[in-house]
Amino acid sequence: MPKTLEAAVVTQMDAEGKRPCLLFELGLSTTLYFAAYKANVTFPTGGQVYTAKAIEIGNVVQAMEGQIQRITVNFGNVSKDMSSYANNQDFRGCSLVIKRIYLDAVGAAENYNEVFRGYMEQPQDIGRLWLPVTATSGKGLDRKMLNFPYQRMCPLEFGDTRCNTDGNADLTALTASGTADSGSTTTLVDNALTQADDYWNYGKIKITKATVDYWRVVKDFVAGTDTVTFDVAMPFAIDSDCTYVVYKGCSKTWDACGAGSAWGPSGDNSANFGGCVHVSKKSDAVA
Repeated sequence: MPKTLEAAVVTQMDAEGKRPCLLFELGLSTTLYFAAYKANVTFPTGGQVYTAKAIEIGNVVQAMEGQIQRITVNFGNVSKDMSSYANNQDFRGCSLVIKRIYLDAVGAAENYNEVFRGYMEQPQDIGRLWLPVTATSGKGLDRKMLNFPYQRMCPLEFGDTRCNTDGNADLTALTASGTADSGSTTTLVDNALTQADDYWNYGKIKITKATVDYWRVVKDFVAGTDTVTFDVAMPFAIDSDCTYVVYKGCSKTWDACGAGSAWGPSGDNSANFGGCVHVSKKSDAVA
């Protein structure tokens, strides 16, 4: 028997896990809404009700960049409801949308990640327990192929051509330059830096004194005091004889690139330095 967890541990697990749940939308003549969960799910709060249903994910074919190109979903058919839909409606060409939500965060309609969006085929094998439904993503991804393998950390550099693939980012607006007001061996202060807290975090800064350039990484930017903190101390204290150029950085995580909604066929990453080659846009989605 597993041991009983302490209440504090359970609370922490709930806080970290957020209870993920998959929602399924089948765009038949009357849209079907199902939740792969033990009880009906209303998403968002006060909105659409997704009926609890036994659902299994079958075969999944993924593209090189991880996007699902073809998927088979087994919908529970013990009550014969799915058999009735298959016998009376044409699934072929209708949309299948799979969304991941978190049951502790259902307050807003945009609080979901789209896992898959594609066109269904007509079911061929109506079983006593399951109805398998296969769907294919609506757009080929050949032009979105990666020329580098996935890594835990992003291998791109801010501002290079692969980190601004679609050319949407105004890179000139993501830099600032000027003359320091004051500082220390690890900080630079300039009241001309009017951006929000942490805006320059992870970025690079070039400090010039007596025609010599010193490169550092920005650890932190505090808007209230217009202070940039470096990763490595300078050999001198920053003063008004120092000029600088600071470049906006990136934490180089997929969350930073995706901004929570960019991944997948309905994503839009144009705000993140123009987008990376593997991130599709909303215009690529199946209607």
